[in-house]
Amino acid sequence: MHAGAELPRMRRSIWAFAIFCMALPGRAAAAQEPAPIVITASQIAFYADRGVLIADGGVSIRLPSGTVAATRAAFDLRTNRLVTATPAYAYDLSGKSIARTVSQDVQVPQASLVEATVIAREAEIRPGVSLFFTAAQVRSGGALQSVASFTYAIPQANAKDFGYSPVPAAALEWPVLLASSSNAYSFARVRYDRYNGGPGAGLEEHFARSNRGYVALGQTLDYDGARFDLAAFQRVNDRLTQSLTASQVLGSTYARYAIAGSGKRGFASLSFAQIGGTRSDDLYLSGNQRNIGTIATARLQVDAGHDVHPFDARVAQDVRLTGGVHVDAATLHVGPATLATSADIGETVYGYGRGTLASTLSFWATRAAGAHVSFDAGASFSHNAPPFPSTYRTYVAGLTFQPSRFLGIVSSLTYARDVPQYAGFGRAQFALAFDIRVRRKRDGRGIEIGTILPFGSVGRLRNAAVFNLRLLR
Repeated sequence: MHAGAELPRMRRSIWAFAIFCMALPGRAAAAQEPAPIVITASQIAFYADRGVLIADGGVSIRLPSGTVAATRAAFDLRTNRLVTATPAYAYDLSGKSIARTVSQDVQVPQASLVEATVIAREAEIRPGVSLFFTAAQVRSGGALQSVASFTYAIPQANAKDFGYSPVPAAALEWPVLLASSSNAYSFARVRYDRYNGGPGAGLEEHFARSNRGYVALGQTLDYDGARFDLAAFQRVNDRLTQSLTASQVLGSTYARYAIAGSGKRGFASLSFAQIGGTRSDDLYLSGNQRNIGTIATARLQVDAGHDVHPFDARVAQDVRLTGGVHVDAATLHVGPATLATSADIGETVYGYGRGTLASTLSFWATRAAGAHVSFDAGASFSHNAPPFPSTYRTYVAGLTFQPSRFLGIVSSLTYARDVPQYAGFGRAQFALAFDIRVRRKRDGRGIEIGTILPFGSVGRLRNAAVFNLRLLR
């Protein structure tokens, strides 16, 4: 069973704590911590480099004083401020009690999922301490990897950011710290992955002179070859960032540079990606959500691209323009339950005359059953029109049980029905995920066990399983 979920925790807990523990906030005894804030949504994206979490579609926020429903929400780690849109509220989470204000000027920022560190449907916020995600996709190397759970320790406002590991996780890994200073650290690792390289060893170095950027390098030697990885990031100012990721393995190279900015008018990014002999250049623009009366909000998004693929004898390169609109319907309240709907409609036009229509429709519902139990469920339908038709249908049902801050259980069942999808190809037909955490009341120490278990008759099951076992400090 693939235990790739272990690396993110080791990266944020074992390495980070040993190397720059003075940069992390002190943890009060568990009994003194305020109750966590739990957010569920159709989609939650966390951007570690920007220090912001954005929830989109059918957002449900469980506060100590009750539950709030909204179309979108954002949490800023640097200011401990949580804002919601439709309705427009701002929450100050920096004190012992939560102060709420009503503001028509609240804007939930835009960003691209390509830049996200974590994508999930549920997040637990402990202000000033940590963010906790379950059944999530976490960036590892240049791609997103499924994990049963992921914990991000919130650093102090001026703490240095040494970045994430640029090396994809293996099933079993153990790092050994080699050297560290105020601006850098280096560690060696031994690893084993039955599906990706077998046994191997590696060396990784991280550099950071301030809290505005980092460079991380990784060199790995596995049984079937060597790989080199690079990740670099700079926050030019509060609105403008640039990043570079690259890797080389078995003669295959990948590199991507992007500069991105966000402001009052929306989000924009310019990126250049090279994958072997192919290249893609993209200019992505997204406006802010705008109210459509009281029934919905919408935003426009445009992607202008240039692709080079010399292996296609008929069309060695092309230009394309994708325009679309994203709509979030106002949250519908039915007793203690909420129902939200969102839709994406867009079309891509290519320079040689081809056009492709794509659409997505999503539903997300939540229901609180008392103060400790909540249910959530959703469905998503996506369709790409000819000449390459495909459909993706996803159904999710989840349960969260948290009788106290010392015990928490999160579980979900996902059913995927895609075209194309067959044995050995595509998403697993079913995926069962759960995570259980138990802490001692005296000092907050405990244990966490989580897994994602794929099953069914179709889909790629071979290396899709995830397991993690972790001691909580």
